[in-house]
Amino acid sequence: MLREQGLAAVFARHARHAEATRRAVRAWGLEILCADPAEYSNVLTAVVMPAGHDADTFRAAVLSRFDMSLGVGLAKLAGKAFRIGHVGDLNDLTLVGTLAGVEMGLTVAGVPHRPGGTQEALTFLSGNSQL
Repeated sequence: MLREQGLAAVFARHARHAEATRRAVRAWGLEILCADPAEYSNVLTAVVMPAGHDADTFRAAVLSRFDMSLGVGLAKLAGKAFRIGHVGDLNDLTLVGTLAGVEMGLTVAGVPHRPGGTQEALTFLSGNSQL
């Protein structure tokens, strides 16, 4: 895949998918675990759970209901954050499916959020094929 697409195109896709994911998280009203936006990762987005909600319980609900695995919060973030990966053999459609699974999971698990994050990512991806 890397040879077919070229390194620049792969890095650009990672940046696009990362931005789409961050837009979804913000639209849900959730916090991205990164103090400085200049340091955002194009590999994954770590999402902080609202107070009183356990990330591992949420992740278990998503796995059980939608057969989708999300990354754990590591060390002192265990149970407080989950991670959405957006690199590798991933295209716009699979990313949107992942974000839809997260959004549905937030609802199923009773995690307070605003609806529409997946739509926000769709809007971004539909209008930004080169970012």
